[in-house]
Amino acid sequence: MNKYLYDVVIIGGGPAGLSTGIKLAQKGLKTLLIERGRFCGAKNLFGGVVYTSSIKEIVPEFPEVDPSPVERPVTEEGYFFLSKEGVVKILHTKKRADESFTALRAKFDAFLSEYALKKGIDLAPKTKVIDFIRNNGFIEGVIVDRPTSFEDPSPATIKAKVVVIAEGVNRLLTEKAGLVTKTFEPEEVVLAVKEVLQLPKGELEARFGLSNNQGLAVEIFGEITKGLPGTGFLYTNKTTISFGIGIFLKSLMDLNLKPYEILEYAKLHPYFRELFKGSETLEYGAHLIPEWGIKGLPKPYGNGVLVVGDAAGLVNPLFREGTNLAIYSGLMAAEAIFYAFEKGDFTERSLRRYEELFKDSFIYKDLVMLKDLKTFLLSNSHLFQVYPEMIYDICSLYFSAQGRYKRDVIREIFGIIKKKRGYWGILRDFVKIGRFLW
Repeated sequence: MNKYLYDVVIIGGGPAGLSTGIKLAQKGLKTLLIERGRFCGAKNLFGGVVYTSSIKEIVPEFPEVDPSPVERPVTEEGYFFLSKEGVVKILHTKKRADESFTALRAKFDAFLSEYALKKGIDLAPKTKVIDFIRNNGFIEGVIVDRPTSFEDPSPATIKAKVVVIAEGVNRLLTEKAGLVTKTFEPEEVVLAVKEVLQLPKGELEARFGLSNNQGLAVEIFGEITKGLPGTGFLYTNKTTISFGIGIFLKSLMDLNLKPYEILEYAKLHPYFRELFKGSETLEYGAHLIPEWGIKGLPKPYGNGVLVVGDAAGLVNPLFREGTNLAIYSGLMAAEAIFYAFEKGDFTERSLRRYEELFKDSFIYKDLVMLKDLKTFLLSNSHLFQVYPEMIYDICSLYFSAQGRYKRDVIREIFGIIKKKRGYWGILRDFVKIGRFLW
């Protein structure tokens, strides 16, 4: 294995690494993808929405593929505002059912890896990269936890012109490559916990009002996180439900809260207790999500190295974008690598092309717009507690106003607003939100 020579080595078999590999292999570059799990997707706990437009960039025939890697088309999506007593739903029926799909990453990533193998990449599963091969500040390959040979137990080395780091949020190798100088702080990540719940046969469609080819995706605010900055989520799969919460790690540490306890608390809410009645938990997992913002992004390139996906911090939580941004970052990395091969130059001078493409993209512009998102959310935690309760109380009063003088009802509604937040408080919140987004 120490004699292996590749054009490109990719570390990590998620959507970012796989999209990079697929594009490189299509252009004939000898590419090796190294995945520490038993297979691509084995260590990924994502259960959410994937977007057709990004997937078609690497799999043009999607979604007309067999076997299908997705669960259900998202035909309805929106928000739940959860109070202690009940829920207010705002749902949107989509014009097109093929714009997005729910997926489970273990299945989805495995599909992409099979597709990548057919395109010509080499795949090394159950293999961990422990360091880089360096030469005068230049990364020229990787060192892995496999022995060199039966006779030589020393770690094997794999040489490459370019190494792509797609390791995910922990970014240990990104630090070793010198692309980031410090570990992340608790306020820079969200800890998400998720369960996959199995309902009795036929109950999923009945309880959510869906047919077999319809799916629901919702974000949940309020009591589901005990009013802490963060959200819950619920996605319908073929026969299961992905249900979970995501809360800033700093909030959990400050209050000494355990995320799985909050998830269990959410499941005891009257609405979810009834919705999940008779369900069985098939899977439980926790995962960190980067919320570094534009100010905390690592340097995306170096001599002989690029970083993509979660490791590069490319997540837009406000618009529920992560997997698609990982794919787009892989495509940009592949284009920068093509450019470097054309020049025969794998120094920063050529690989800077990746950053140029990134800064021309909507991803960069969005991250600039949301540069103060985590600060805004952590300093305005009342938005997650006061407003869901207020919305529910107002709706409860409005929809039970029969047989009463409506001017009294309207006065009572204004009384709820005054008590919960106050007119000036609401005005200040709207101004803050407007300034933040504009």
